[in-house]
Amino acid sequence: MDALSEVLRLARFTAGVMLDATARSPWCVAVSPSASVARVHVVLEGECVIKSAAAGEVPLKSGELAYLPRGDAHLIGDPLEGEAQPLSALVKSPVAGEMPPIAIGGHGRATRWISLLTTCERHLAEPLLAALPPVVKVDLSNASALYWLTDALGLTLSASAAPPIGAAAERSRLAELVVIEALSRYVYWLPPGGTGWLAALNDRYVGRALALVHGRPSEPWTVEKLGRQVGLSRSALAEHFSQVMGEPIFAYLTRWRLQLAAEFLLTTRRPIAAIAHEAGYESAGAFSSAFKRVFGKPPSIWRGRSRRR
Repeated sequence: MDALSEVLRLARFTAGVMLDATARSPWCVAVSPSASVARVHVVLEGECVIKSAAAGEVPLKSGELAYLPRGDAHLIGDPLEGEAQPLSALVKSPVAGEMPPIAIGGHGRATRWISLLTTCERHLAEPLLAALPPVVKVDLSNASALYWLTDALGLTLSASAAPPIGAAAERSRLAELVVIEALSRYVYWLPPGGTGWLAALNDRYVGRALALVHGRPSEPWTVEKLGRQVGLSRSALAEHFSQVMGEPIFAYLTRWRLQLAAEFLLTTRRPIAAIAHEAGYESAGAFSSAFKRVFGKPPSIWRGRSRRR
């Protein structure tokens, strides 16, 4: 399994449709910041602009998607001047499984856009989230997942029809596919020769090494063993990995193991010593010190989060 898929799986990535709107200019919607959810906007027809403090103004046209992975506050509209309606005031609960479309704005040019939200365990999604820009803009033209989601939103109840069975679940799965397709296209279209986690996914050797350490993190990896798996010598892999990722292989593997340990502390009752050993530490004390450096608190305090959940 590739590293992107593994991160999304372990971080329990989910998505859902929040709003299906047709807006006529002038219109403007304000989205509040969130530490727990990220927002995605897809323009199906027309055009609009997104603005955030971190990215400035980003124009969107039909077929384009904007993903704000850090949950930043932002505006979306055409134009952005004038009073903004809060997104929360526009969101309506589905009726009998159906997502009712809404209409906002004035009498000018029309834009149809859908708003999605995504959630994940951020400490497990950190390799991806830290590598993404404040706004990820992707052209989804000809993406099958977007056609499927648009068709699913187009289904409406007649007066005699039964509620569509599984409609909400279908929309959620399709929303996840749309965002995953956008992330895949974004990574694929990155210019060659870049550095960092996203660029590494496209690298012939580093991408394979990342897939291995993400897929089998508890295996007793050595640089030589990884090199044999990806087709490079020990020294060549060590040098190339550091060039592309900006850090040595085992610095990255150690941090990923600690992120997995953080999840085990939240979701299992396994002893801290056992989790420490699986993370590659011979003593619970050394594990606790390393864990605190990364997460700001010792494992025992971090584990208390599970009870608060």
